[in-house]
Amino acid sequence: MEDSKQFILNLVTIVSFILYAIGIYLHVAILGEEWGNIAIDLAIQLLNPLFGVIIVVIIGILILLLTYYFQMSRNTNVFLCWFWIFSLYQCALNAFLQFYGLPDEPINQFFKSWFPSLWYPMKEMFFLIISLILTYIWVIYISKRVFSKSDIILITLAAFLLVGGTLISQLLLMN
Repeated sequence: MEDSKQFILNLVTIVSFILYAIGIYLHVAILGEEWGNIAIDLAIQLLNPLFGVIIVVIIGILILLLTYYFQMSRNTNVFLCWFWIFSLYQCALNAFLQFYGLPDEPINQFFKSWFPSLWYPMKEMFFLIISLILTYIWVIYISKRVFSKSDIILITLAAFLLVGGTLISQLLLMN
């Protein structure tokens, strides 16, 4: 039963990647604006908007699936799911709002007002903290598993890469 719950969590995350990809494509190819994430920007520059977005999304989904299928990284998979659900759905929402000419970036605007210089990494830190709390609840109460040393190392590494990437993105692309 727990495995089916984690499978559904992964499906919800994969849908977030698909909506994220559509949002990026609309934002970059149709509206002609930069996305603001260093990985996306590099992939688009090397390939083109369509293939750049597809490659980034495929890499993200592969990471997600690898952590799901390897038993030693199942707790890391839960963390990545929660983090990407928050991060990618809100990015997709922003892109769709902007594409349809509606007031966009409600979450970003909140963080821009509180942390004008480093709003992007602060937003991702908030998502990270919420994701860590939800991961803990999921692992302990739903999965009834424990955290191993490898879980702590992998989750810490993932957290540094995710937030570090946003910091680099803001410093190089947004400021």
